[in-house]
Amino acid sequence: MTEELRGTVRKIIFSSDDGRFCVFLFENKETGKISTAAYRGSAPYSGQSLLLRGCWNRHPRFGMQFKCDTIENVKPDGAEEIKQFLGSGLIDGIGPSMAERIVDHFGKKTLDIFEHNIDALTEVSGIGRKTLEKIKTSYEEIAGQQEMILFLQSLGIPDHFALDIRKFYGEDAEDVLLHDPYRMVSEIPGLSFRQVDRMALAKGMDPQDGNRITEGIEYMLSLALGQGHACVPEKSVYRNAALVLGVPEDIVKKAGEEAVDSGFIPSLTAGEERYLYIPALYEAETGSALQVKSLMKARKLGSPKLAIEKFERENGITMADEQKEAVEKAMESGLLIITGGPGTGKTTIVRSIITAALQYQLKVRLMAPTGRAAKRLSLSSGVEADTIHKALEAEMQDGGRTFFNKNESDQLNEDLIIVDEASMMDISLFYHLLSALKPSARLILVGDVDQLPPVGPGSPLRDLMNWGEVPVVRLLHIFRQEEGSGIIENAARIREGIPCVSDGAGDFSIYYAESDSDAFQRVMDLCEAFDYGSEKAKMSMQVLSPMCKGLCGVDHLNHAIQEQVHGQSIPEGPVRFMVGDKVMQKKNDYEKGIYNGDLGIVWAVEKNKVFVRFDGKEVSFEGEERGSLQLAYATTVHKSQGSEYDTVILVLLPTQNIMLRRNLLYTGITRARKKTILISTEEAIERAVTQGDIKNRYTLFLPLLKGEAGK
Repeated sequence: MTEELRGTVRKIIFSSDDGRFCVFLFENKETGKISTAAYRGSAPYSGQSLLLRGCWNRHPRFGMQFKCDTIENVKPDGAEEIKQFLGSGLIDGIGPSMAERIVDHFGKKTLDIFEHNIDALTEVSGIGRKTLEKIKTSYEEIAGQQEMILFLQSLGIPDHFALDIRKFYGEDAEDVLLHDPYRMVSEIPGLSFRQVDRMALAKGMDPQDGNRITEGIEYMLSLALGQGHACVPEKSVYRNAALVLGVPEDIVKKAGEEAVDSGFIPSLTAGEERYLYIPALYEAETGSALQVKSLMKARKLGSPKLAIEKFERENGITMADEQKEAVEKAMESGLLIITGGPGTGKTTIVRSIITAALQYQLKVRLMAPTGRAAKRLSLSSGVEADTIHKALEAEMQDGGRTFFNKNESDQLNEDLIIVDEASMMDISLFYHLLSALKPSARLILVGDVDQLPPVGPGSPLRDLMNWGEVPVVRLLHIFRQEEGSGIIENAARIREGIPCVSDGAGDFSIYYAESDSDAFQRVMDLCEAFDYGSEKAKMSMQVLSPMCKGLCGVDHLNHAIQEQVHGQSIPEGPVRFMVGDKVMQKKNDYEKGIYNGDLGIVWAVEKNKVFVRFDGKEVSFEGEERGSLQLAYATTVHKSQGSEYDTVILVLLPTQNIMLRRNLLYTGITRARKKTILISTEEAIERAVTQGDIKNRYTLFLPLLKGEAGK
């Protein structure tokens, strides 16, 4: 049963780094009793007067708490409440003693003085014109935020967005809310369409307003992007948008068709179906198709025979025919794909292609989608490699959008671009790469098409191979037979849809778990046995799981391993980083020079700051920046793509049913160079290897290449 408590915040006990959870002491106005309150949202301030709505709940460790569903600001009306409010430190120029003098002078009229006659504060000793101006400026800012906070709270929207909205729009915030609210979706990071839509409707927006419906259609298209789709069938978009907006489908269809006809929403037709796009992905798919066809017109350079002989002589090897074929095609083609599993000689080919390129005085640039993949490429090839984002000089613009300084108007100087782990590139990144190539440049894509598809929309490497026009070298022969060969052999089995098996050498072993609890305990035992907390093991070993949630999900595993590493109990809830923790960067930060998926070690922690060492580079994260870090003792298989470790512990269980797919199992086991330990069941393995490729992604890149899609 919902209860209401009115009173004052006495002390903030805990506030999460991301502002999404807090615990505080609250004094009940009626009884004077101080209780603990917990709220999923940003913390109030000490001295703030609130109305709490929620219910009492007994926490297993911390006892009785008032679990808040909502918190609302209320104006303090008693002298002590007003003193607490003014003396909380929220208003510049007013501390506890000054707050007491102000309230003693004005009494219960104090807040009216602030709102209607703030200049009268000079009647209080200690407040001169300079202090008054400081107080006025600070109070005006707080008053504006409070009004916004109250409005957001009434809609169930986290109040930390109030500061972002006020900061971004300033005095125009109210005008934006009233007349152009949907721009906030792209301009205020983290604010969703649904939240903005609630604001718009609360401010009187007509539910059937054409602008609202068009924004709703774009929202549905953005959701599809998160599922790997570059476009969506028109009928599906209108049907789902109608459900989300609560508007009849025929009205949505009419507004959508008008937006398509006017060009506001781009579209293409393939077969009998029309597909809708967000503008950036329409440009990416159509532009990529045109540029690929342009690459295909490159002239043949000549025979690399002498370069191959030179490479063989200098390295004391004899290249296989399929490897020589790859080098020859690299000199013949403007675009080449080299694909193969682990141990099939991709690195040898890359090195020999570099030798052949030097024979023809070509400038070579090596790239990879992730920092770890780029570093590995540098070490294996002997040539410096960058992430694609760094090579294209990416930077973050307002609203969280990425801008690439290397583009069609300022292109790369190199003649030959080699991209490793190319299966990770989505259609958007692929398009930006193509746009940055000079007209005479050649592109070689190296990757393993049997791995997981890109996290982002489309699957350009697969589409290029299915087109049949791009030269493809498929590497099937396994050359690497040293340590880790059991992994390579099982990767081949999985690729053929055959269940994997333990090998005699211990390179690949399977532990058949009886339950999720048994699997979890096995992971913990192995982490202890391998001394995962040691400096060496942290970076050479990785625990993988398909999902974040669950007993054997990444979140719970990270917390449990963190406790094991530090030998102490750590409260559940928001992550608390500690010295020595293994962490991962969650998003690209171009200013700091670290990228999504980069791994580091926490080397120092201060009250509001975390210092992390990434491959020798020391980076600090202050305040909200800490939210871009996550523990990385365990990570998802998707996040591990592009990385390799000496040892991998992979959990794959029937309860993770939705993720049991061949390419996920294949990707997970091949992250290890020397040893893979698979913790699973016969049922889960059987299901994974028999669940073929990825589910269909809506993309017209292949039909565009074939000339089967158009306006």
